[in-house]
Amino acid sequence: MKMLSTVAASLFLLLGGAAAAVVAGEVFPAKGNEVVIYTHHFKPESFAAGLKLVEEGFTDAQTKMGQTRHNYFLVNSAANDVVVVSFFGKDESVEDWHKFIGRLDVLKQLEPMRREPLELERYKVDAITSTP
Repeated sequence: MKMLSTVAASLFLLLGGAAAAVVAGEVFPAKGNEVVIYTHHFKPESFAAGLKLVEEGFTDAQTKMGQTRHNYFLVNSAANDVVVVSFFGKDESVEDWHKFIGRLDVLKQLEPMRREPLELERYKVDAITSTP
């Protein structure tokens, strides 16, 4: 399903400019911020519960960890896939997030709902554009 993640990568560039915000006095996301694209492939019978857990569970874990994050949750209900485009704040560590017990707990809950392993791709923001 590499095509899905490639589409997601294009979408994060498109969406990033439209939703840049000022967080703690900085435009966010900004050039150089790390971005991780997570693609979740769910079993059809687990899709609704998986989507809810992805949106709520990871957001709650990010809050508990204290990280500055900006997330997009993209849904393809026909394919039972959820793509999360997660922009990390300037001084936030992707490695620390990936080791955080709150994140690992959510992943453990999601495991029986998956039809394929989680896909993960890392990028850095290069440019943010938008048009009227």
